[in-house]
Amino acid sequence: MNLQNAVVDGAVAVLVIGWIVYRQTRWQVLDANRLWRGPIILGLVGFLQMKSVVTGGGLGVMSVALLALSAALGVGIGVVMGMLSQLRRTAAGLEARTGWAGSLLWLVLLAARIGVDVVAHLAGAVAVTSVGAILLVVALNRAGRALVLARRAEQAQPVAAH
Repeated sequence: MNLQNAVVDGAVAVLVIGWIVYRQTRWQVLDANRLWRGPIILGLVGFLQMKSVVTGGGLGVMSVALLALSAALGVGIGVVMGMLSQLRRTAAGLEARTGWAGSLLWLVLLAARIGVDVVAHLAGAVAVTSVGAILLVVALNRAGRALVLARRAEQAQPVAAH
């Protein structure tokens, strides 16, 4: 990876995370289809990117271990974001926002990802530092949040009288 690609990748990552943080601080109607759309799209793009990186070279033990650690961190932080999210009922339906406290967890995920990337770089596990791996972590983070929010929304629905 050359410096120009690194700068472009970094700029794209900052823009994507910035957009997600902005949206998390705004009240949004909690729609199951929209809730899962982002994680699915990011996951598919990340998977396709990873496939092109892994083709031919395979994954070593260190790569698999670091990818598993990244995945666990992504899902775990997403679950906490979902638990920190606020819910409210409006005329439009149930709305949610993660707020600033949950959004600050992006810094935790970013710091963890940088740490994993440093270890991966030193160990020669280049697949872990790819854009695809980063997109998969973000997708897993969004999926963890979506899972918790979907469960909380289900519990918040009023029970119909029999």
